[in-house]
Amino acid sequence: MRIAEHVYLVASGMQGCALTDDLDCNCYLFDSGAGLVLFDSGAGRDIGRIRAVIEADGLSVEDITHVFLTHGHADHSGGAAAIGAAGNARIVCGAATGEVLSIGEVGISLDAARRAGVYPADYRYTAPVPDRIVGSGETLEIGRLQITALPTPGHSADHMSYVVNMTGTGFLVSGDALFHSGRIIYQATYDFDIGQSCKSIQTIAAQAFSGLLPGHGMFTVSAGQRHVQAALAAIRAMSPPAPLQLVKL
Repeated sequence: MRIAEHVYLVASGMQGCALTDDLDCNCYLFDSGAGLVLFDSGAGRDIGRIRAVIEADGLSVEDITHVFLTHGHADHSGGAAAIGAAGNARIVCGAATGEVLSIGEVGISLDAARRAGVYPADYRYTAPVPDRIVGSGETLEIGRLQITALPTPGHSADHMSYVVNMTGTGFLVSGDALFHSGRIIYQATYDFDIGQSCKSIQTIAAQAFSGLLPGHGMFTVSAGQRHVQAALAAIRAMSPPAPLQLVKL
């Protein structure tokens, strides 16, 4: 689903627009002019539906050259191995994400999420193996894209956001660090940290971008900073940002 020039939403689950499998996060595909670049990969239960969405836009999974992960949680990383293999794409993430992926289900809190009923008992997770570790503040140039890695811990200790600049237009792929209307997810995982979330929002606010592309719910293609400022207003008042309530449907 094209959302801006050279930018597509290719996966979104029940906490988004129900474009693909219920467990999928929002996944964004950029056409770099030198291959396709995917941000996050969904839960991996039905890659065929993601492929169908991509093909409906006249694109091909086989042309994906890079899969960037914002963090290791299964709804963001579970499809990376299969999607990467389909097009021989390189999987890119921060060092902390690479570490939690190597630990397995405990590292990404999948064991706790399964016990809580977030994932069904029969869900099978395939951990991707990163091909490229990107450092804090490092910029990768891929075709027309300049992609800068921005550590944004809080939602999880390994969380990374990405500023994507393209021919004068900037997008922030915020993953689960920040959502529409300045909200964040509160969760009882071992590495959730509200203080770190607040610091990460302040880091995000210092970036130049127009579109806000979060991991769940509504996205924006312009005026993205308004949503950052909503979160900052709460922080300045010594309150945490408002929670994003993920209702079980």
